[in-house]
Order: sequence, then C-alpha cells, then structure tokens
Amino acid sequence: MTWRVGEEVTLESAKLLCAGSIPARASKKYPSQRGIFVSVHMKQKTTIQKIAVISALNYAWFWVPIWVLFYKRFTDYSGVAQLEAASMIAALAMIVPGGLIADYLGRKRLIVIAGIMNAIGSLAVGCAESFIAVGVGVVVMSLSGGLFVASMEALLYDFLKTEKKEAHYKVIWGKMTTVRMLASAAASLVGGYLYSIDVRLPWFAVALASLAAFFVALTLKEPHVETLHDSFPQFLREASKGVTELFKKEYKSLSIALLLIGIFLTLDSSGLWDIQAVEYGFSSRTLGILLTVAYFCLAIAAWYAEKVTRKFSSFGGILMLAVLWAVLWFISGVTGGIMGAVLLIVRSSFSVVADVQSSGLWNSMIPSRVRATTLSTITIIRGLPYILVASNIGMIIDSVGIQWLIRSFAVLLFVLLLPTCFWWITQKKRV
Repeated sequence: MTWRVGEEVTLESAKLLCAGSIPARASKKYPSQRGIFVSVHMKQKTTIQKIAVISALNYAWFWVPIWVLFYKRFTDYSGVAQLEAASMIAALAMIVPGGLIADYLGRKRLIVIAGIMNAIGSLAVGCAESFIAVGVGVVVMSLSGGLFVASMEALLYDFLKTEKKEAHYKVIWGKMTTVRMLASAAASLVGGYLYSIDVRLPWFAVALASLAAFFVALTLKEPHVETLHDSFPQFLREASKGVTELFKKEYKSLSIALLLIGIFLTLDSSGLWDIQAVEYGFSSRTLGILLTVAYFCLAIAAWYAEKVTRKFSSFGGILMLAVLWAVLWFISGVTGGIMGAVLLIVRSSFSVVADVQSSGLWNSMIPSRVRATTLSTITIIRGLPYILVASNIGMIIDSVGIQWLIRSFAVLLFVLLLPTCFWWITQKKRV
C-alpha cells in the first residue's frame, strides 16, 4: 500500500502513514515534500544549536574565578567596586541603544559585533599595565556584553515564535542556560589554573572564545518578525509603548515585584558573591574548582527549572525561591569555609531558577517588535541600584567586611518581600 502526495487520505491510510507502515511517494502533480519537512525540522534544530553554541562561547568566562584577584593587583576593594560599577554602567548604557538597534536592524548584526568587541576588550585587559588600562578593557568588554544581552534572548524567543514554538521557550531557555553554565564551569576550572601559570592567560582565552562566537554568529539567519523599519521616530514611539505596556494596570504589580527580586539578584551577581568567596580565603585554583562545582549545580538547576516550579504558578515559584534565597543569603553572612562555599552554590542555584522563570514571564508580556528594547530596559532598571551604591559598597567592605553587608542586604530583601507575598496571596488569578 502506497500513498502519493496530493491523493485523498483515508483514516486508515493516515494511521498507517503516521505509523510508518506505508511509504509516501510523490505524484506528478505534487513533488515529494519529505525533503522539505526534514529540512525545516533540521533548520529549527540547527538554529537553536547555533544559538546555544554562541551562548556557550560568550559565557566561557575564564576570568570568573580570578577577576577580583586580578583587579586587586592594581587597586583595593573600593577600586574593585568602581571597576565593576564602570563595567555595569557601560553595559547598561549600551543595552537600550543595542535593543533599539536590534529591534530596528536585526539581532544577528549585534551578536556579530559583540563577538569582535569582546575579543578586543579581553585582549586589552590581558595586556594592561595600569588601573586605567584595565578599566578601558573592562568597559569595552561590558559594551560588548550590553549588545549581546540586548540581542540573544529576543533572538531565541522570536525564532521560536516564527516557528510557533514560543510555548516551549521557558524549557528551551532553561536548557540553554544549562549549556551556558556548563561552559562557565569548564572555563572556571581552566581559568583558575591558567591564572596560576600567567595572570594574563584567562583573558587571552576569553578572546579566542569570543572570536569563535563571532564566526558562528555569521552563519545565523534573522527570524522574520514584525518590525518597524519605515520611520525611526515612529519606532522610538512604539518602543516606549513596549515599556509602558509592562506597567499597565494588569501588569503593574507583577512587573514591580519581578523588578524588586531582579535588583537583589543583580546586586549579588555583580560582585558580592565573588568578593565573599575571595574573603573566605580561597586561592585562584580553589576558586576555579569552587566555581566549576557552582556552575555544574547551576546547570542542573537551570535544566530542571521548569519542573521545579511547575507545581506552582510562574510567579509563585519565583517568590518562593526569592524568600529561600534571602534566608540563605543571611546564613552565608554568618558562616565561612566549606559551609560558606556550599551556601554560595545553593543560593546561586536558586537565583538561576528564578531568572529562568522571570525571563518567561517578561517575554510573555512583551510584543515581538519591541522585545529587545523592552528587555534591555528591564536589565537597566535591575542594574541601576548597584551602580548608584557601588562606591559605597566598596568602602563598606573595606571598613566593616563583606559578611556584615551580606546580612544587611538579606534582611532588607526579606522585609521588602513581605508586602509582595501579601499581594500575591490576595490575588484571585495568580500568574
């Protein structure tokens, strides 16, 4: 029994065809479609794989276990905080323009440019002979990071949307995060070892990974989504509407709650975690091992993020994780050594799961044509508080220590989460 493309399909033949019991052959009127179906499926798979490879290469952060140690060769903790603040200012300053350009001209172009810029910046840091030179290289890398952040998440979501697969975004983004964490884990282990040989080698390794990401990005194709290419002023007006959309009556409370949690997650990931690990007394190699273990745990957490929170509403799972994270943050501020290291790893795992879930919620509220711009604005709002207090944070750490500061932030977060919990409990329809 053979079915030809274009012929009428009976219920019986359809069942057999789906089961693979009968072959599908081309008729003269309709040429074979099998190759097309396979190629479309392979195209989806290949594109997602390319995005995963680019993400992994961009997150091959060989500098992660040693950046605080490297910066301290040129300055104290106050200077470290200033460098980190400069880094964040540069990244955030690029994110919104990058998002606008990504929405207006395309995400692929920005990812390609980001690869080259990151390679140049990391080479500059590796060859630096002074505090200023380090700052210049760090700023260039951060500008590159701003372009990457402005493009990658929107690129993946819009690609899935064009394939009508956006419902799977959180699962795929969680797995993509797993890939990034595994890349960071391997890079951390290697970076700590390379630093013990030569303090410049981790930065040169980053340059090589960035160049590799650049060449892979050149092979990407831009997803076909609704864009506004006719008038840039018109586009700017529409982009501002995208941000305003998040603060409409139906989204306002949720957006504020997500931003509150995101601000504290950014505070931790922007330097407090790493400084606390250094203050525990770990060497560069030990830090490399610690971060490798941490990233492996983060990879597992990201992989199972959707399953972990499936029994809760999307925001309910995020809120639960935020409360537990605040408790762990406080406890890690009164411990040290092995116990402190374990708590660092666990709280990082919680933050990754919360970020994956938050990403899914944000994307579900944002229209495609201004997605990159709106996501960029969210990133800026999350990072601004750290920029404003970075210098003070450095001085506080130098005077009273990181542990006191961690405990204070934990208490503040817990207090701010109480009204958020009350708001969520009183909602009739929980998101």
